[in-house]
Amino acid sequence: MNDSETPLHAFTLGAHRIELCARADQTLSLRVDGITRKQRGGGGGPAWLWTNVELPFEDHHLVEVRRDGTGRLDLRVNNTPLDVFLAERL
Repeated sequence: MNDSETPLHAFTLGAHRIELCARADQTLSLRVDGITRKQRGGGGGPAWLWTNVELPFEDHHLVEVRRDGTGRLDLRVNNTPLDVFLAERL
């Protein structure tokens, strides 16, 4: 991870580590296993990041992050809020 980035959220999806990070200029980065997949939104305005994560047996998951104009973040996996998605996996 770049020293100028701050981790905001991290979770595990299958064998993959998913991380959402922010830089000082409010750019968001979505990483899978430490590799940046998407980077958007310098200046803190609205932003949308997404990536597909493939698990064994063609099991695909769409990871999305949306930031609205107020800075609120909405993280989803397959259109399910992250907290609900993680709770359903327990």
